[in-house]
Amino acid sequence: MPIPDNINREHIFQAMLKIKREGVPNRRNPRNWALRYDNEIFPCKLLISWGNIYANGEELDPNPNNFQAHMANEYLMNLGFEIIEL
Repeated sequence: MPIPDNINREHIFQAMLKIKREGVPNRRNPRNWALRYDNEIFPCKLLISWGNIYANGEELDPNPNNFQAHMANEYLMNLGFEIIEL
């Protein structure tokens, strides 16, 4: 499943709050790229996966067959977020 186009900035902000509350699950840390917001770093693919919870009611499977990091990065940049190389 590609990234649903109804995930918006508010859904990403909600995903950021979830990460702040629960932390980043094992094996979901950013490797090469991350979103930087308010001097904090967030994993791009996790933001998309968890943003989908708020947009569509379920976590988006992060399997590379569904969507890849470069897709998440581009999607988040198109929403106006800053993506940085680690």
